[in-house]
Amino acid sequence: MLEIRGHARGGQGMVTAFEILAKIFIKSGNYQVQSFPAFGVERTGAPVQAFLRVSKNPIFNRSNIYNPHFIVVFDESLINQVPVFRGLIPNGCILLNTNKNFQDFTNDKENIFTIPATNISLELGLGTKSLPIVNSAMIGAIAKLLNLDIELTQKIIKENVPAKPEQNALASFQAYQQFEENTGLTDFLLRKLIFDGNGKVQKQEKEIEKKEVLKFPRVPYWEKPMSANKTGNWRVITPKYIEKDPPCSANCPAGTDVRKFVKLTSQQKFNEAFDTIYEHNPFPSICGRVCPHFCEQNCNRLEFDEGLNIGSIERFLGDLASDNSINPPKIRHSEKIAIIGSGPAGLTAALRLRLWGYDTTVFEAQPLAGGMMRTGIPKFRLPDSVLDTEINRILNYGVNLILNKKVCIQDLENDFDCAIVSVGSHIGTKLNIENENLTIDGIDFLREFKLNNNSFDININDEVAIIGGGNTAIDVARTLLRLGARPTIYYRRTIKEMPAIAHEVEEALSEGVNIRFLTAPVSVSKLNDKLLELKLIKMQLGKPDSSGRRKPLPVENSETVIRVNKIIKAIGQKFDSFVFNNKPVNPKQGKVNFESKIPVFCAGDMAWGGTVTEAIGSGNKVAAEVNAFLRNESYSDSSVYNHIVLPSDINFNYFLPVPRHKNNFSASANLLNDFSEVVNGLSENEIIEESKRCLHCGDCFSCGNCYNFCPDAAIFIDEAGRLRIDYDYCKGCGICAHECPCSAIIFNLDEVNYE
Repeated sequence: MLEIRGHARGGQGMVTAFEILAKIFIKSGNYQVQSFPAFGVERTGAPVQAFLRVSKNPIFNRSNIYNPHFIVVFDESLINQVPVFRGLIPNGCILLNTNKNFQDFTNDKENIFTIPATNISLELGLGTKSLPIVNSAMIGAIAKLLNLDIELTQKIIKENVPAKPEQNALASFQAYQQFEENTGLTDFLLRKLIFDGNGKVQKQEKEIEKKEVLKFPRVPYWEKPMSANKTGNWRVITPKYIEKDPPCSANCPAGTDVRKFVKLTSQQKFNEAFDTIYEHNPFPSICGRVCPHFCEQNCNRLEFDEGLNIGSIERFLGDLASDNSINPPKIRHSEKIAIIGSGPAGLTAALRLRLWGYDTTVFEAQPLAGGMMRTGIPKFRLPDSVLDTEINRILNYGVNLILNKKVCIQDLENDFDCAIVSVGSHIGTKLNIENENLTIDGIDFLREFKLNNNSFDININDEVAIIGGGNTAIDVARTLLRLGARPTIYYRRTIKEMPAIAHEVEEALSEGVNIRFLTAPVSVSKLNDKLLELKLIKMQLGKPDSSGRRKPLPVENSETVIRVNKIIKAIGQKFDSFVFNNKPVNPKQGKVNFESKIPVFCAGDMAWGGTVTEAIGSGNKVAAEVNAFLRNESYSDSSVYNHIVLPSDINFNYFLPVPRHKNNFSASANLLNDFSEVVNGLSENEIIEESKRCLHCGDCFSCGNCYNFCPDAAIFIDEAGRLRIDYDYCKGCGICAHECPCSAIIFNLDEVNYE
């Protein structure tokens, strides 16, 4: 008996090659043949195996081939990744697809043949450069080694390949002609076809006497068709397909179905992917740029290589989207709703309610809409054109917008039936130090510079101290660099505790921003019209405080004094109480107790969260609560995730490491007056490739692993193309659940309802 084991990558055609070889042997003589792949998911590029047994006697062995006489390697890159030569018997032979000479591999094994099957296949247009289909060329080389008839080989190849039969046949012929076999080694393989393990010539089937067959022990057997033996009643534990929650979607504050839009992107269904995002997030271009990407922070792929670049995928879809299909819905409800504040929360709430048939009007005190997106995020992070496009899309759905109008609840009571307050947090928090009036508020600086080009008399080479460690502090410092100043951030904790978005901190440092940690201000004094003295003190970290971070404590006798031209504070913001007629109100998400003729609800930074994405989620929730209130329906804002897939649930054996496509950060050598966008998006091809890195956590992607592994053939494909379980035959072994790459099958002690 001759035993052959093959190694390849999914998509190279090895399984088909072994099936064709089996047919060639059957047509070549009285051979018994057994050909089968390793049961597992054959994903493109993933390592796969196939096995072939050829004998003159009946083959009773049904196991994988662990000690082959002949190993065929379709892709030489597997040598460094998979133990392809493991188990080869002494004097066994190897056929390797490579452009190199066999002498280059003598350190690995001695009996090696080589054939440039990839070159042959590419010259004939079989497959692509990244994934050549080399099955026919390899068959030609094997035919030469095992003394098979090349004309018969070509004929069977033409009958069995799925495409390009003439080119495949020619590939086998060229390989057959190019191949120079070692006669001594070839004889070793040919002897295995005619000799048994004891060195005797194998008997033909007709020569095996009945009495020899009877020597095998008698065992129970089943004569009827297997379909008549419904073994499902043996089952105690039941596998079921289930759609579990991926951590990316579960951690998105906006509620976006991240897994779905990434999957649609991988299928190049860009419009459907954008619509999936827009169901919850009307600012994909913006979030793709400025969100801290909570989804990426919890990506299961982080436990394997690198997390998915979801932000770039979202940005690409948002930038690509068209407004051609916008059709404003009709007003279906009599209630009119006022939204105070045109930030992400207010505009999101206004859009949702407008789509549900309400007349919505947004009031904005500034000359331009966008809230903190407009006044607090610099242009080099978020270009105005991107912001304008996404706001205009919302307005095209029929949302009314009134600019330059600062209103309070009392102003709206007679014209509206309900008010949503989402004014954000635009007033800076005080430092409570001596001569604080000599400092500039960070949020005021960003707003005035963006809207009025007011730089607060900051000149080139001015030394500017920034107090704080959040996003405002980082944005102020990076803006100052572009004005030619020399900014230094003073933060009372360490970089680990900084609330600013991590990658924004990295970008600031790479641009040249200085940060001094464990340092806090004590007092400010004025030397002259151009210089200020700032007294600082060193800090040390104590036990965690209410924020969960370690509390900074001053170090005695560690004060120092520095001289700077300007001091900008950025230690936090609060909301403007004018909206509540300057009455004391503790805003919270949803309906608030405020004495008014109309119900009042709160959303956004003033009520919950502090990022654009969190504000969007807040806007979605307040819209749903307002709708429920006006329709006299019950409302609950709790999002329950019962089955979040963890890294321990993923079968990483079925995935290959693939590098993350990273955004290109363009750090200019001269930043002076350069406010162009610093992070570039990915190309369409890069986006498609990146989206294909998704692990499909908790979502069956029809890999076929369960189908291949099921020992009872109880897995089938229904009329909709979905994998399903036939519980008449499923014995509940659990192999399908164990081998599912993405944890889309559960295995519980219960029964099922038949569909």
